[in-house]
Amino acid sequence: MQTVIITFITLVAFAANSVLCRWALMDQTIDPLSFSVVRILSGALTLLILLTLSSNAKRKQDKVEGNTSMYTKIRSELDLNAILALLVYMFGFSFAYLTLGAGLGALVLFVAVQFTMIAAHLFAGNRMSSIEWGGCLLSVTGLVYLLMPTGATRAPDLISIILMVLAGVGWGVYTLAGKKSTNALQSTTANFGFSSLVILALLSLLAFIPSVTAQISITEQGLIYAVLSGAVASGVGYSLWYYVVKKLNTVVASIAQLSVPVIATLGGALLLSEPITMQFVISSTVILLGISLVLVAPKLKK
Repeated sequence: MQTVIITFITLVAFAANSVLCRWALMDQTIDPLSFSVVRILSGALTLLILLTLSSNAKRKQDKVEGNTSMYTKIRSELDLNAILALLVYMFGFSFAYLTLGAGLGALVLFVAVQFTMIAAHLFAGNRMSSIEWGGCLLSVTGLVYLLMPTGATRAPDLISIILMVLAGVGWGVYTLAGKKSTNALQSTTANFGFSSLVILALLSLLAFIPSVTAQISITEQGLIYAVLSGAVASGVGYSLWYYVVKKLNTVVASIAQLSVPVIATLGGALLLSEPITMQFVISSTVILLGISLVLVAPKLKK
């Protein structure tokens, strides 16, 4: 039951990232580059604080553990693949939301995540049942239908779709890296901390490029959105995800995330006044049906 609750909380956090990012960019309160940078830095700072508090609490109970420096703990969880994947996800995510709606962006993102994780599952030598394959096929069918122009609606911007797909691949790789984590909080802190160092190094170079600095625009409201996304929805949410993902089957973990677009769509409708079209309702229903098939497949085997 605990695993189910934590999984649900993390999925809500993922949806919150979509809504917060789209909200900030739609209102032009911040540019996508700045949103990504603030999100990563605020997430890293929050995680460092949480790890420090956690270390202090453990120090009182275990003197040996307390003698290990926090930097050593973080460095021991260093994963270059996870860091690169996190950066690809963060920047692809932000720039894609310049034109995509909260729900649509989340849907493209997590279908790409699904493909990435299932591909890794198969390459690892695992097999999927016909029911699991059927669920995946339904999910893909739902996405294809969603992306098709119907009537007065036009197809989403291709560049944004590509960026979100890349973000999805990045998040899929990042999630898979979490299965190897020995400590969820330390791993997430390491990923955000070293990503922040990469970001700061890149910013020092970009500062000398006028065309880049001219596009930077940050308001107080946009800063709040980015900090909430980084500190709460990403920092805390990703730590919980790294904790729970080790308890989930790879296929289940990938499919479960396809519920995020539905949550994000509801958030977009309530907070951003984004319309919920019949096309989206049908495609989401098909995708959720696919999720259900994959989730019940292991029980049917028994």
